[in-house]
Order: sequence, then C-alpha cells, then structure tokens
Amino acid sequence: MKLALYPRLAWMGLKKNARLYVPYLLSCAFMAAALYVIAGLASTPSLYVVNGKPNGSGTSAVEMVMQLGSFVVSVFTALFLFYTNSFLLRRRKKEFGLYSVLGMDRGALGSVLFWETLMAAAFTLIAGLGFGVLLSFVSQTVLLRLLGLPAAAFSVSFAAVKQCAVTFAAIFALLYLRGVLSLRRAQGAALLKSESVGEKPPKSQWLLVLPGLALLLGAYFIAATIKNPVQAMLLFFVAVIMVILATYLLFISGSVTLCRTLQKDEKFYYRKRNFVSLSSLTYRMKRNGAGLASICILSTMVLVMVASTASLYFGADDAISALAVQNHWQASEMAEIRAEFFSLYGGLFFLGILLSVLFLFATLLMLYYKQVVEGYEDAARFAIMQRVGMTKRDIRESVNAQMLLIFLLPLGAAALHLGFAQPMVWQIMQLFGIQNLMLFLGVTAAALLVFAALYCAMYRLTSNAYFHIVSTQNA
Repeated sequence: MKLALYPRLAWMGLKKNARLYVPYLLSCAFMAAALYVIAGLASTPSLYVVNGKPNGSGTSAVEMVMQLGSFVVSVFTALFLFYTNSFLLRRRKKEFGLYSVLGMDRGALGSVLFWETLMAAAFTLIAGLGFGVLLSFVSQTVLLRLLGLPAAAFSVSFAAVKQCAVTFAAIFALLYLRGVLSLRRAQGAALLKSESVGEKPPKSQWLLVLPGLALLLGAYFIAATIKNPVQAMLLFFVAVIMVILATYLLFISGSVTLCRTLQKDEKFYYRKRNFVSLSSLTYRMKRNGAGLASICILSTMVLVMVASTASLYFGADDAISALAVQNHWQASEMAEIRAEFFSLYGGLFFLGILLSVLFLFATLLMLYYKQVVEGYEDAARFAIMQRVGMTKRDIRESVNAQMLLIFLLPLGAAALHLGFAQPMVWQIMQLFGIQNLMLFLGVTAAALLVFAALYCAMYRLTSNAYFHIVSTQNA
C-alpha cells in the first residue's frame, strides 16, 4: 500500500504546484536538449570537413570549441538547477511539514521526495533528448551554413545521449540528496513555518560596500586604460573576477543600504504602495541581493558573448583581407585560410548564440521564480493590508514599485558593465584581426536593445504573476 502511496503523493505534489514545476521541468528539458546538441556536435568532427580534410586545423578548432561548450553547459546546468531547485524546496517545505505533523516520518518524506525527483529526471531525459534530437538537426544545418560547408547526413549521437544521461542523473541525485538533508535538519513545526522565515540583512553594510566599490572602480580603470591587445587578453579574466566579486558585494550590501535609506524617508516609506513592498524587500534583501547579482552577471555574460562572437563572424572577411596584406598570402592559400577562419569564428558564433540563449533563458527564469515564490511569501502581508483598506489598485502600484526596483537594478548594472568593458573587448577583437570598430559597436548596441526588450517583456509577465498571487491568496 505504501509503495503505491508515495508515487501518488509525489504526483499530486507536482500537479498542485504546477505554476512552479512546469517552468522548472521545461527548463530542465531545454538544458538537456542544449547539452545534447553541443555534445553531439563535439562527438561528430567529420561534419566540419575543411577542403575535404576531416582532420584539418579548422575541424580541430570547431571540435575543441564544442567540447569546451559541452563542459560549460554541464557546469552551468548543475549550478542553475541547484539554484532554482532551492525555490521549489522552500515552497514545498510547508507541505512536507504538514505531512510530518500528520504522522509521516522522515523516511516516508524522503520516499515522496525520491519519487518527485525520479519523475522530474524521467521527464527531463525523455523530453530533453527528444527535443534535443530535433534541435540538433536544425543546429547542424545552421552550423554548416555558418562554416560555409555543404549539408551532411544527419544521425543520432549515442555518445551525446550517454553524456546527457550521466550528467543529469548525477545532478538529480545530488538534488535529491540535498533535499533529504534539508528535510532531516528541520522538525515538522519548523517546516510549516519555513515560508514565513525571512533572512536578516547584513549588519556591517559599509564594510562590504567600500571594498565592492574599490574592486569595481579598479576593474573599470583596467578596462578603460589598457591599450595593448595582448595585455588586454591577459588581464581580461582578472577584470572579470573583480567585477563579479564587486557585483555581489554591492548588490548584497548596497541594496540593503538603499532600502534602509528609503525607509528613513517618511514621506516615501509611509505610502500604501511603498510600505509593504519595501518592508518585504528589506527583510529578505540579503538573499535578494545575491540573486540579483547573479542575474546581473548572467545578463552581462550574454551581452558580451553575443557582441564578441557576432563581431568575429561578421568581421571575418575584413580580418582575412587585412592579414593577407600583412603576411603576403598568395591567392592559392586564401581558400584554405578562409575556410579555417570561418570554421573557428563560425563555431564560436554558433556556440555564442546557443550559450547566450541558454543564459538568457536562465536569467528570465530566475526572475520569474524569484518573484512567484516571493509572491506566495508576501501574500499574507498583502491580505492583511487589504483587510485594513488596501485596494487592488494600491496593490498594483506597490507591486510595480517593487518590480521596477528588482528589474532595473540588474539591467542597469549589466549595461554599465558592458559599457566599461567595451575598450578591453575591442582590444581583444583586434588581436583576432577584427578592425571594423563601427561593426563592433553596432552589434553591441543591437544585442543590448534586443536583450532589454526581452527583459521588459519578462518584467510584464512576472509583475502580472506576482500581482495575481498577492491579490488573490488569502484575500
């Protein structure tokens, strides 16, 4: 009887929390598909034939790029799923607490969690690999077109299937282990109250703000003053690490400082639209700050990746012409050199597009989860405010005030990072032979505009979802 009960409870839990689990499962399937595509392209180097030579230097470059891409996707998928799964676990703890109060022991709770994890893993692999096979056909066609190579026969890569299965089995096993340990550390009563437990803001904000500002200004100074392309390549990753650390420090500490400053302004704070949202933000800003910093960093990565790889690909002809003059290449050499250039730059551009879509998808999903889960946490506060006279319009204004702060901070910071990174990225582009500055700036501006449009669309979707939750729950 128990063996049938646990899968049924797990399925009921998935259905009841469909608003949270459907985006999560779709994101898992999408990432499995992305990993299959890149792993499949990496395991089929005969696709990238350069002038009839399967083992030419152009082929080796594309294969190396795809192998690197599969590693990046695997690591990023693990980190992202651990991050999003924490939202699900936080939301489900109250439900598991109820089961515990009704008499289920920790072993039974672990069994329910096991079946949920097994169902999620099965859907991810079946749907993800199915979609990945379809997507790989399109991806193969696009990649070969980017490389200027003829169409090739399509086949399913069993090596890529094996890599995806092993990777996601390991990830879901770790997620299950983390969930079991989390449940075992809390009692039933504590689980029931888990959603109402907030995080305290950090106490010594200025001790974090000052080094954060120093790191950020130092990274900006490095990016703005470097004039040597080789030096820019060597210091690029140093500047990136400095910006990442500075972003986390400033978002965690600076956001708390900003909220507290606004709370001291009585005219601003004691308005119906600001009081609830600002109190909620301040109470949980330590966690919010880390999440917003992650969104900002992902956004910056997307913008820099698209701008640089697109500039390499579309500026390849100019680079080849300039290098041909400098190195006195003969006409007989140009065909093979051009094929090898486009093999490398086309492979990088393809990988840049795929990873950018993956990072963009993750960024938007993080924003969605962040606000939906916190909408459930804030619902009780808004319910109390409605009982004392807060109207639907007041709730909408309060939600918009909170959403604008949460959405504009990462987008504005990402645009600022991108602007200061341009001199250094341009120096690196010159190292690869790119000389068309207007092309580089135009591609960067186009990437920023498209990203901002998608970001604003997610703002509208998330704002509506948050408003629906806080205005209907317990009303």
